[in-house]
Amino acid sequence: MTFPLLAAGVLAGQLTLQEPSSEFYYSRDSVTILAAPQVANGTWVDKGSVLVTIQPEHGDKSHALISKSDGYIDYVSDKLSPGYQVMAGEMLFIIRSARILAKHQLVEQISVPDIHPQQTVWLCEQAKAWPMRVDEVTQTSLLVSTHVQAGDYADLKSLSQKSQLALYTERHACLADSIQLASETHAVD
Repeated sequence: MTFPLLAAGVLAGQLTLQEPSSEFYYSRDSVTILAAPQVANGTWVDKGSVLVTIQPEHGDKSHALISKSDGYIDYVSDKLSPGYQVMAGEMLFIIRSARILAKHQLVEQISVPDIHPQQTVWLCEQAKAWPMRVDEVTQTSLLVSTHVQAGDYADLKSLSQKSQLALYTERHACLADSIQLASETHAVD
């Protein structure tokens, strides 16, 4: 598969994704759950959100366990209800970051001024478009990042397995090409 050059706003290359980071929340001490919000796997959590309110075993003041970053609940203990006694070391939550980092190794060198940090480039598959912020540019690669919804990482991971992908400088061109490629693929089937 070949793609037009940068003049057309297309950056052909191999996209390598970094696994999103995860934060693991364990109980350091034995505590009693006082209040637990109703969250499930896939629920969005803002940085600073109260995950659970606990009472330490030795009569210390109750306090809240707070999310340290934005992300999606990847795991929540099914035992978290008021009155439950949590043992020291018990896992309570896993929060997966919505931010994905990636490297796009370019097929051809570019002139660095053509693309600049903070610029948005687009990756499309059929009618879906992912905006990617350019974090760093060299003549042979781009470091990019994007924020995804809960199920999008798996889609991006699958898409990145292709030997060559195109990032576009214009969203409409990205979508138009991806829809055209999809219709050509279905016409061949």
